[in-house]
Amino acid sequence: MRGRFKYVVLLFIICIFTAFFLSSSFFQIKFLTVEGNNNITREEIIKLSSIYYGENIFRINKRNSMKSIFQNPYVKMINIKRNLPNRVIIEIIERDIMAYVPYVGSYLNIDEEGMILEINPAITHTDLPVVKGLKFETFKVGEILNIENKEQFSITIQLIKEIKNAEMLNLVSEIDISDLSDIKLKIKDGIKANLGSADKLDYKISFAKSIVEDVKKQNIKGTIEMS
Repeated sequence: MRGRFKYVVLLFIICIFTAFFLSSSFFQIKFLTVEGNNNITREEIIKLSSIYYGENIFRINKRNSMKSIFQNPYVKMINIKRNLPNRVIIEIIERDIMAYVPYVGSYLNIDEEGMILEINPAITHTDLPVVKGLKFETFKVGEILNIENKEQFSITIQLIKEIKNAEMLNLVSEIDISDLSDIKLKIKDGIKANLGSADKLDYKISFAKSIVEDVKKQNIKGTIEMS
């Protein structure tokens, strides 16, 4: 009987503390910090999170907030932390634009996985390549671009990754993937690179970079034949 009474008293104390935590102004949110955002504004992230100043820090539903923030295609990963007593930190890892795909006078911004992040009437980052030759009928922002030729799409994604790994994104202005046996790159400063087929892309991109760096020093223009 005595043990049961202690259990009731302990439960009562827990309820009192819980009520205090949920109602005390000491735990009202006064600071909302957003970290890691570049393409998405702080205001937009906070709006999507539905976390507000003055709200009790224990009442926020992190799962619902994260689900809502994920509605923005640029968001790749999220972590929401409570920093007691009154600060909430929203950590964002964004998807980066890796290339542009032309579409009826506009451009689809895609990341290295082929995710469509945004549609723009013009290119906003001139240091990123335009991918030509992809055929598709429908698309949706926030989803992977649905290319008719799956092999063509797979090679495009691989090519973008290899160009990124070689730190050549700022050098390549155009990728022509129309013919998988004759892949072409247009390099800035009047240089082109014909890669041929999609085999050994890592080697071809690395080799092309070394040649480009060499001919740029000599102010030479022309076509690098690797087919």
